[in-house]
Amino acid sequence: MIRITFLFVFTLALFTSVKAQELKATEDSASVTVYVHEDGMPNSPGETVIFESRKNKVKYEVTTGTNGFAYLRLPEGEIFDISYKDFFTEMDYAVLEVPSEEGLIYYEVEVIYTPAKVFKLENVYFDFGKATLRPESYPSLNELADMLKSKPNITIEIGGHTDNVGDDASNMTLSQNRAESVRTYLINKGINGSRMIAKGYGETKPVATNDTDEGRQQNRRTEVKILSR
Repeated sequence: MIRITFLFVFTLALFTSVKAQELKATEDSASVTVYVHEDGMPNSPGETVIFESRKNKVKYEVTTGTNGFAYLRLPEGEIFDISYKDFFTEMDYAVLEVPSEEGLIYYEVEVIYTPAKVFKLENVYFDFGKATLRPESYPSLNELADMLKSKPNITIEIGGHTDNVGDDASNMTLSQNRAESVRTYLINKGINGSRMIAKGYGETKPVATNDTDEGRQQNRRTEVKILSR
């Protein structure tokens, strides 16, 4: 068992055994069962785990189904870097070596994680001084919509933030309207509005100084906070 701490806490457990699986092993590929869950919680659907071959950089990506399990085959005689994707964050955290051996090989890979609570939405832009989403924001928001569809139990807060240019009341209103615009976009993409709260924070929660252009740019942001899973 390997435990490595990053922004998340992961546990990787590998068990070599022969038993019935969704995908049967072959003479040249191992059968791998993956299950993912938060510490102390049941297995989670819609969780993505990636196995990348060090030999040829081929990625084998699986997403857990409604039962919280995912299944794949990996070629023998290769080493794989394993990463877990939680919303927009992909964390490398463990290595799996699949030996070349006679007979059939089965692995179980268990990922236990402590999820991050807040994510910054990258590449989300608005017209200057307005709450109108610019078209270049759509790919990022579409990805968020897809993730919410794959994780139907999650509820989120969409937080709007500004820099300190302008008066406090105007910035609060602008940030609220921008958060509402993101929420409306996601509703139009098929996400139930009851799963999302829009909240404007104005300039009250800066993450950088407002004394430089770079700092003000960092403060103008949209964030997603996980409320429940």
